[in-house]
Amino acid sequence: MERFLKRIIIGDEKWVKCENIKRKRSWSKVDDPPQTISKPGLTGNKVMLSVWWDWKGIVHYELLQRGETINSVLCYTQLGRLEEAIQKEQLELVNR
Repeated sequence: MERFLKRIIIGDEKWVKCENIKRKRSWSKVDDPPQTISKPGLTGNKVMLSVWWDWKGIVHYELLQRGETINSVLCYTQLGRLEEAIQKEQLELVNR
């Protein structure tokens, strides 16, 4: 049963927000967190992250290009690239 569970690969998609935070130097008390200031208008950037992992960690990940959406064609090509990553890095999964 344990060998079966170690062969499972899980995938998910997640929006990742790209924030541009600029740190400002200032005097503060020892326990206070540093002050941060975000530049206006630059915090709305986000990209789609597709990631696959197994019991040991991340097997493969991809960041989608701006304006690209998940559809059946993209999903099929991503699964092909995932298969290539598995064959290249995790031979114990391929040989079983």
